Formats: sequence, C-alpha cells, structure tokens
Amino acid sequence: MTRIKVGDLFELNTTKGKAYLHYIHTDNTTRELVRVLQGLYSERPTSFDLLVASAERYIISFPLSAAKKKNIVEIVGYYPASNFSKPKMMRTKHIIRGEFLGWHIINTDTWHRQLVQTLTPEQKMLSPWGIWNDTLLIENIISDWSLDEWE
Repeated sequence: MTRIKVGDLFELNTTKGKAYLHYIHTDNTTRELVRVLQGLYSERPTSFDLLVASAERYIISFPLSAAKKKNIVEIVGYYPASNFSKPKMMRTKHIIRGEFLGWHIINTDTWHRQLVQTLTPEQKMLSPWGIWNDTLLIENIISDWSLDEWE
C-alpha cells in the first residue's frame, strides 16, 4: 500500500461527480489538511495543473490516511505543496446549549480563540476549524456549500 505524502492529489467520488483534494499540511494538532478544489467532474481531467493552481473552495482537516485505507479517496497525482500552507486563522460557530453565541476565530498555531459576534468580510472567508468526515465533506461538496454563505 502506498503511503500518502504532502502534495498528493486525491479523487473523491460523489453522486454529482468527481471532486479533488490536495494534501498540503500535516502536524500533530491539525493532522491532515487538504485544499478542497473547485468543481465537480464527470471524468478525470487529463491535467490538473490549472485546477491545483486556482483558488480552493476551502481548507479542511480530513482523515486522509483513513479515507485512503478504506478506498474512499484515490491518489491521482502529485503537486508540490510548497506554495500552500496551513491557514493562520480558521473559524467555527460558538454554540452553547443550542444557542448561537457568535464565532470563534482560532489561531491555528496557538489555538487562541477570539469570540466575535459578527464576521468581517475577511473572517467570512476563513476555513472551518475541526475535522470533517467523508460524509460531511461529500454533502458539502454536492450542495455547493461555501464559506461566504456559512451562517
């Protein structure tokens, strides 16, 4: 079995087409971070150069090794991840007992959290903090979920 490495490009099948994930970072805290790339494809592209070079939908923590082991994703290429890095800041909803209290803006290096009531336009573009499983990832991809509409 091939071990995954930072830079690997993965294909994920959904009911609406093939999605692509670019593995860009790993550490003991955030684990495996992937760029969720734009678009859904009926067939595998012959080249991924433009797709990998373009802006991603968002970056998430995803159990890539486990997904590879269970054949949920397949390695389809390699693109150096040197131009991409772990986001400095990410965000998550702050909900207590079912009540939305605002947003936590998390520094991914220190885990320091800042609570804000209303997001600035820049904060709206921060990727989600936390680990997504394949079910959530696929649901969000096929529903065209986006950061700017995440309320």
